Amino acid sequence: MIIWLASYPKSGNTWLRSFLTNYLNKNTSNFDLDFLKQIRKFPRQELFDELNINYLKFEEIVKNWINMQEFINLKQKFTYLKTHNAMCTINNYPFTNKQNTIGFIYLVRDPRDVILSYSYHLNKSVEHTFGIMKNSSYEDFGHHGDSAKTTLMGSWSENYKSWRDYNLAYKLIVKYEDLILNPYETFFKIINYLNKINGLHIDEEMVKKSIENVSFEKLQNLEKKYGFKEKTYGAFFRKGKIKNWEKNLNKKIVSQLEKTFKEEMKELGYL
Repeated sequence: MIIWLASYPKSGNTWLRSFLTNYLNKNTSNFDLDFLKQIRKFPRQELFDELNINYLKFEEIVKNWINMQEFINLKQKFTYLKTHNAMCTINNYPFTNKQNTIGFIYLVRDPRDVILSYSYHLNKSVEHTFGIMKNSSYEDFGHHGDSAKTTLMGSWSENYKSWRDYNLAYKLIVKYEDLILNPYETFFKIINYLNKINGLHIDEEMVKKSIENVSFEKLQNLEKKYGFKEKTYGAFFRKGKIKNWEKNLNKKIVSQLEKTFKEEMKELGYL
């Protein structure tokens, strides 16, 4: 059964993967970025190749969402997968179902901070990035010179609401800001949640050690030393702060974000 680590881009998903893989490996030494390979992205090229899916046609990916997940679930009892896909149904094809998914952790972050981090990641202006965040957008994927749309993210609010409202699996919604402000309490809540749905052993000392091992500063240093395959432009682990928008985001964009996402931002306590 699948346990999703879901989020809109630049909301802490890689940080959570780092913590969780360190915890699962019971690692007490320095964190190894190769651990991240244990929680793979969905969908991904290997699945397209193994199941002979034409990834250049998004409708073919949609038709095979469940097939790919059934294939994954044949291999092990529980699987953690990362995704930026909205929890949606297209042409009667659901992104997942209760036969393949047991639970999910959804990470959400203040969109005023997301836009700064995401625009840097894309090497685009904040104005361009705002257009992506407010519209039902896709995540592009490049392979062998091809470019394809493989992930339907939706807008920032659509992505959040689609997972918030999905009730066919056990869910936990976590705010990025809580990971920063209350790391032990928040990461412990995640381990406790996983204990309830798949029996993951609770080890308080390993929670503390994992938090220490994957501090943002340590991840930054690892990226500088070894590089990081998931980055696009510039550093992947850039700042990792909260309320960075207060000094670095122009007032016009702040106003547009707050107007567009007012309902969700109020619900989450960002307004």
